[in-house]
Amino acid sequence: MKLLKGSKSCNSHDSDSFQGSHLLPNGLELDVKEAPWYTSWLKAQSTKIPSQTFNIFHANHEHCTFQSHWDLFTRTFLCVAELAIQDSTITIDGIIGNLLGEDILDSETLEENLNYARYFVFCLLAYQTMLYSPVLDLTFKTPQLCITEDLGCCNYTHASLTQDVANCAHEPISELLMGFGVLLPSRNLCLDDDQSIHHAFQQQTEVGAKTFNAYALHYIAGIKVKWTDALSCHLEFNSATKEMSLFRFPSFCQFSLANYDQGKGRGVLHACATTSRLRCQWATETDINQFLLEVLLSYRLLFGQTKKSRSLFRSMEPFLRTEQNTRDSLLFSLCGMRSLNMFLLDLLRDWNMVEKEKYYLPNDFPILRYRIVVLQRYLSASGPRTWLQLWRDNRNSANWMTFWAVIIFGAFGSLMALLQVILQSVQLFV
Repeated sequence: MKLLKGSKSCNSHDSDSFQGSHLLPNGLELDVKEAPWYTSWLKAQSTKIPSQTFNIFHANHEHCTFQSHWDLFTRTFLCVAELAIQDSTITIDGIIGNLLGEDILDSETLEENLNYARYFVFCLLAYQTMLYSPVLDLTFKTPQLCITEDLGCCNYTHASLTQDVANCAHEPISELLMGFGVLLPSRNLCLDDDQSIHHAFQQQTEVGAKTFNAYALHYIAGIKVKWTDALSCHLEFNSATKEMSLFRFPSFCQFSLANYDQGKGRGVLHACATTSRLRCQWATETDINQFLLEVLLSYRLLFGQTKKSRSLFRSMEPFLRTEQNTRDSLLFSLCGMRSLNMFLLDLLRDWNMVEKEKYYLPNDFPILRYRIVVLQRYLSASGPRTWLQLWRDNRNSANWMTFWAVIIFGAFGSLMALLQVILQSVQLFV
């Protein structure tokens, strides 16, 4: 297949400009101060891309170093982001055509390396949006685009894990991503065909921070937390493994919202929004902002608003076996601290989002509503099975106090009766 070279629409980025700079989340330019974890995380991801993929570039690969590969990666990263943001109808092959026009890709070898180029752009879009995790294995018998669930997602979000690589030629990015499932859901959408779930979705409209939190989910329902790099998997529950997936980079959401709010520009994630009324299950640009806000607020609901949940978070290791410079400090603030920093408080208030004791799901969590309902339903069906779980299960404080009052007074009465029997026995033998 031959690709036409696109016009030179990307801003030129010299390799010297990458030295000491940081790439920003959502494909938003270069910066020397903001989001340093993202550049470190991105470098770690770039080393996992199969080396043969870099055959798409003009380079003497026998003498390539990590820095030379990183410069190629960075230049392409910025150009792909710019193209995706400028034109929401662009396809992956359209992006490749523009990269040829910028002389970033090697036109002489591209025909034989076309699928490598497609997969490379597919990976870059994953890292820019953080919506999904691409499979970094190019040993397929037939060329495919693949995403992985190893980091925590489940079938509610992913209708399919693979797509024919030929879809890159004719489908815009948002349409291409729809082929994997509802990675970006719209408001108040129930994704399950189970009628009992639909009934719960309609009936369960409120959750309280005192009864629905990570402590209750973990110690009463036995749900484990699985930390993920895929934003689309946030709050997904896998009933088979009893795992709840949580996105571990909240500052990606904060940064994307702050830049959008301040008029600095939308990112690649926003460029994945639908503009078609026929795609009612897929998020609009406004829905994406709502989704990012809900993700931030969900950390407070799960952890930050209750003391026991904050203590539970401090016992977790969300960045186990990762380098220190790839860890997002905002996660520890959101989940482990009683109060938020002023910047985040102001950001949430600007979007009319505030912490509450009780949340009305259709208004406060319209995007994450379905996922919260699934978790709440599982929690409600989970009864305590041990004395320790009975002690921890104070979802209904009146019933909890009554139960333990009966136990304590009953035990006290039994003890007094036993002592009386012992005293009477002693008197008989004296």
